[in-house]
Amino acid sequence: MRTHSSHRPSLHVGSTGNRVQKLEERLKSQGYLKGAADDRFDAGTAKAVVAYKRDHGWEGKPKGVVGERMAQSLKGTGANTGTTGGSGTTAETSQLGGSGGKGKTPSTLKGATYNVERDRDPKDVQKFLSKFAKNNKLDFVQLQEINGYHKALEKIPGYHLVTFPGAKDHGETGILVKDSLLQKQAMSIQGEGGGWTTVRNGHAPPRAATAVQLAGWLKVVSAHQPPSVDWKDGHPVGPPNRVSTYKSLSEKLLAFAKRQLEKNPDQALLIGGDWNEPASTKGKWSPGWIAQQAGMTTHGGVETHGHGKIDYELSAGCKVSHVKAGPTGGSDHNIVTFTVSRPKGQKG
Repeated sequence: MRTHSSHRPSLHVGSTGNRVQKLEERLKSQGYLKGAADDRFDAGTAKAVVAYKRDHGWEGKPKGVVGERMAQSLKGTGANTGTTGGSGTTAETSQLGGSGGKGKTPSTLKGATYNVERDRDPKDVQKFLSKFAKNNKLDFVQLQEINGYHKALEKIPGYHLVTFPGAKDHGETGILVKDSLLQKQAMSIQGEGGGWTTVRNGHAPPRAATAVQLAGWLKVVSAHQPPSVDWKDGHPVGPPNRVSTYKSLSEKLLAFAKRQLEKNPDQALLIGGDWNEPASTKGKWSPGWIAQQAGMTTHGGVETHGHGKIDYELSAGCKVSHVKAGPTGGSDHNIVTFTVSRPKGQKG
């Protein structure tokens, strides 16, 4: 039996036809292509392809050509499963609904960020998050350090896990999403570099962040930056590999934020998680630098890691309120809860 899908010619400037039409429709639906989607691959299409690749883990200088990798990326994987994964680049899901009731788009969402911490019993993690999310009526939870917990987190009633085990970080971050929420355009924002050697002489892979669109108006990102990086005289200092990894993910997150806010002005953006630096840190590549460059606001200031204040949110186009630290649930981080509100009169 002959298989055609893996041998189709690449699409590039000058290509025409139904495949180009479908490509442009996908790019337009995700905010990468401006103007009408037709059957002609022009310079605008090529520019949109390059922007898509930059957001979805292509390293170096991506070209405006669509081959099999991008075709598979656009198709997405895991549409009806608890874990969104695959190549570690992008995935789309088709679950519809809204926590405000059938046919309604909720204008207020309750969220949290939580570093689970490694080397725990997955059943303990599942039990704590299941009870906490239910009791606090959370719509989503930004998660970090979840390698080894994927199967347990997928079993939490009323929620499903969005993560990318196929990414270079093997699903280090993820977002626990309430089943009733609209969820689509899930993607992994992949940092570059070779990772670093841990204090236990193990290998830590480069960081990647997980992003997903909720309720049609809010894009949520879960990030986890490397520890043991500090700032001195406005510059990051520490082990070279950790510093380069920190810089890479910061640059990827900033580029992602700028594109989202430029191409989707009616959508809000929330980037949060374990930054391993307080929001007050100044200097290029710090979380404060990302917020300043992207025109975002920081929300935090609660103690979440001993006496640290390193788990917090950056936002644009929405109001973040009621930020408070909850229990640790067995981690060395407190879970941080908050409310995200859509500005009145905003349409999306």
